[in-house]
Amino acid sequence: MNISVIIPTLDNPDNVFDVIKSLNQQLLLPSEIVIVDSSSKDDIDNLLKNIDSVIPITYARFGRAYRNDRLIMMIKALPIIRYFFQSNPKGRAYPYEATNYGSLIAKNEWLAFLDATTIPEKNWIKDYVEIIKSNKAEIVFGSTKYLAQTYFQKILRASTYGANRIETAPGSFMQRKDFLNGFQITEGVRSGGDVDWKNRVRSNFRSFTPKETYLVYPGLHKDIFNCTKKFFIYQMHTAVQDIAHSIKDLYFLLTLIFGLVLIPKWNAIVGWEASPYYMPHITKIYLLSATLILLLSLLFNRIIVKRSSKPFLQNAYKISFFILISFGVYNWNSSLAGWVEESVWYIPHITKIFILLLCFASFAYRGLYFPIKNNIAFNFLFPINWICVGSLGLFLDIVKAPGYLIGALISPFVKVIRNPSS
Repeated sequence: MNISVIIPTLDNPDNVFDVIKSLNQQLLLPSEIVIVDSSSKDDIDNLLKNIDSVIPITYARFGRAYRNDRLIMMIKALPIIRYFFQSNPKGRAYPYEATNYGSLIAKNEWLAFLDATTIPEKNWIKDYVEIIKSNKAEIVFGSTKYLAQTYFQKILRASTYGANRIETAPGSFMQRKDFLNGFQITEGVRSGGDVDWKNRVRSNFRSFTPKETYLVYPGLHKDIFNCTKKFFIYQMHTAVQDIAHSIKDLYFLLTLIFGLVLIPKWNAIVGWEASPYYMPHITKIYLLSATLILLLSLLFNRIIVKRSSKPFLQNAYKISFFILISFGVYNWNSSLAGWVEESVWYIPHITKIFILLLCFASFAYRGLYFPIKNNIAFNFLFPINWICVGSLGLFLDIVKAPGYLIGALISPFVKVIRNPSS
């Protein structure tokens, strides 16, 4: 089998050096390494001119990163103001776009996908070739384990990826002719496109995911600032795609809960009728609006785009049921107890208790259930670390929520190409 390994990269020459070194140590060498570079500088180009590799390297410059380049490129696409940005060069390519371009210039029958921060084990190519032959597989997905060295990386891994191997797009093998025949990765987004790609190829080709770990990812963030930035940006890009429906439903629920807590108190916060921000019947308007949005979404999915309504209906029912429960809790004392504290139905601070229970459930899920399920050691979690894991997980969920909402708002203006070759 002749194999081209495709590696998109952006301003990380040290990582590229490590990946090329690992490929040269493979038990079965690939026929070609394709580096697709859109860095702001020429460090990677200079590195490749002096690197010692027994595997032929094909280098392609695919754009050049500069400040706010993707925003300018998006504005540049608008006909009204295209004239003002004629002098701006093509900026950075997102990893999926660079990978697609690498597949076009690759010279071999099979493509193997990597990124500049994922390191394959020595038997990666050899074992994958044997898997393809023995299982008659048309696509073999990557099997990656996330590594953690610093304390923050260990907390981050426990609250997000876990210690188990994860099925990934990096590390995958696929025939070039199949990939180019309408199965390239979604372009126009920075994250989430690999999930959509895996779903599409899995439903159209004989796929196989190894049970062993063949790749490691040592690039987890080492500080909370860069970690927060990544999760926020990645959630924005995920929001514009038709994936991760359960996650989107979760953030939609969180938004509704926030509204349910804030909206009924709005007039009291702004000062009732004396304030210019006073809104009569605001709670009723909020509930009617939420119900109307659900009904219109159902109408849009069922009639206009003619999608299967069953998954959506299930989610709509869950959301509606949760709204009713939350509204019932908020109005419990006024409706059933009439604010009479001596009443058997009166429950002090019921709304606060309800919100705290939701937060604790999320905290316990992130700090205990999720890491234990994903093979994080008990002696790491206890007695104290599970609190840090839960806190970071809850914090990242809060960070991702506005990212998703912003992504949903800008999605009409983002050009997402699902089948670039078509």
